[in-house]
Amino acid sequence: MFGFFAFQTYFQDDEVDEALPFFTAGPAPSGIAGDETTAEMADAMNRVMDELDMPMNDEVDEPMPEMEDTPAAPEAEAVGTGDESIPKPGVPEPEDAKAEDAEAAEAGAEPETTQPTVVEPQIIVEAAGSFIDRSHPTEGSARVLGDGSGQRFLRFEDFRTDNGPDLNVYLSAAPPDAAAGDFDDDFVDLGDLKGNVGSQNYEIPAGLDLDHYSTVAIWCVRFGVVFGAAELIAS
Repeated sequence: MFGFFAFQTYFQDDEVDEALPFFTAGPAPSGIAGDETTAEMADAMNRVMDELDMPMNDEVDEPMPEMEDTPAAPEAEAVGTGDESIPKPGVPEPEDAKAEDAEAAEAGAEPETTQPTVVEPQIIVEAAGSFIDRSHPTEGSARVLGDGSGQRFLRFEDFRTDNGPDLNVYLSAAPPDAAAGDFDDDFVDLGDLKGNVGSQNYEIPAGLDLDHYSTVAIWCVRFGVVFGAAELIAS
């Protein structure tokens, strides 16, 4: 009997706490030779992610970005002389409004003031594209949102890629199928990737030429590889 219970106790205490595997070496999903992950690179990525205690999935779910209000046209100012109100040059006053103001003045009532019309901003899609695999499977859409004020956001929807160390979002001049090393030759860094799964927003610098920087790249800064890319096509 002793031997039986000792055998059971041994297996009950034989616990492991193995980290989840992240990367394996093999052909790149894109089929492009430069995207192939070597065994050495896969091991190095796994070590870094283990050191940083990074999860396999880092999910985010941001709502649509809040755009700045489009400014309403300023109301014409007037300078008063006595009982009359003289509009500034170049802003004619309608005859009916003059008559109503005169009648109100005779009756001792204050003339009604017209409130400026508030223009509500309308968010439109200025450009869009779908992600393609590069060194890692990547899917979802990238859209450029604007409201006519000059402020624009890059938004990912239905987005998913592998998690990895030092992933950033680049707007690159390289086409989506360019060699991996071309993506960081001429680019604008929009910041760290917020999550490898889910909807997220990145503000685009004002005045940036998206005809030139027309590719979104999920770029691994530490290892110099692009996880996925999307071409932005103007709407």
